[in-house]
Amino acid sequence: MDFQQLVRASRLYYELGETQSAIAEQLGVTRPQVSRLLKRARAEGIVEIRIVDRTAAESPAVDALRRSYGLDAVHLAPTVAGPEDVTRRMVGRLAAEVLRGTLRNGAVVGIGDGASVAATAAALEETATPAAVTVIPLCGGYWSTGTEREPYRRVADAIDAPARGLMAPGLVDDAATQRALVAHAGVRAIVDLWDRLDVALYGIGGPTWTASLVGKKVDRQLTASDAVGEVLVAPFDLDGRFVCDALRDRVIAFDARRLGRVPVSIGIASGEGKVRPILGALRAGVVRTLVTDVATAEAVVALDEATLTPGGGARA
Repeated sequence: MDFQQLVRASRLYYELGETQSAIAEQLGVTRPQVSRLLKRARAEGIVEIRIVDRTAAESPAVDALRRSYGLDAVHLAPTVAGPEDVTRRMVGRLAAEVLRGTLRNGAVVGIGDGASVAATAAALEETATPAAVTVIPLCGGYWSTGTEREPYRRVADAIDAPARGLMAPGLVDDAATQRALVAHAGVRAIVDLWDRLDVALYGIGGPTWTASLVGKKVDRQLTASDAVGEVLVAPFDLDGRFVCDALRDRVIAFDARRLGRVPVSIGIASGEGKVRPILGALRAGVVRTLVTDVATAEAVVALDEATLTPGGGARA
């Protein structure tokens, strides 16, 4: 595929409105090859598609959230009708742009896990831009014997950066095991890099824990504490209080309570099920930059207003 072929295919499709089948006939290629030509033209910047959607820019949620929680930035993707996965992909594309804008030579970049982070990695893979940074996971448990790549490795591959792995579980059986693993030289090397984080990108999760995952005792504690969400296996309630110390002592992950002190701390989440987790994370002070969609952000603002006391504090 040479440059002129990319330009010709793009002009025929976007400027002249030719079908992909007609373009394939003119270029002497197959229709799937035309599709790949058009995708590559977008990836290389030959084609720039600009959709004017003023919804996000005009949403009052941006200023409301920044003002209420002292955020560095709030980025809103459009909410697309249909399956939540569609909007999540839009949020992932926006998060990829935000992340690219934060990368500086020599930076240590920590990547979390979850569907929104995976969507961000996928968007980065579409328009790879090299960056001289080091990418590390923010939590243990990221390895697989299959072909699927872990989120932090996908991000590293997309920006042609080295990745440092953490060969340890994210959640272990007891505090003694956690301490022993963290003392291991290989794990300790990543823990030391956590102290040098310049950028942290992570998902804001809902209450997806189960008794089989965390144990019956911890599951009961989480239920009793009214935990609404978690960040890096650190659960919190709607008022932003981190709960269940017994679980924290078993986790091998960057301490979510320190996220607010990372120079660039980017939390990503979208969808109706993430409204309460996002609000809890904001009240916990772990998010400095929020990436979500318009409808979710506006629902967070509405819930925030509905659960504040006249004095300004969160209602019990």
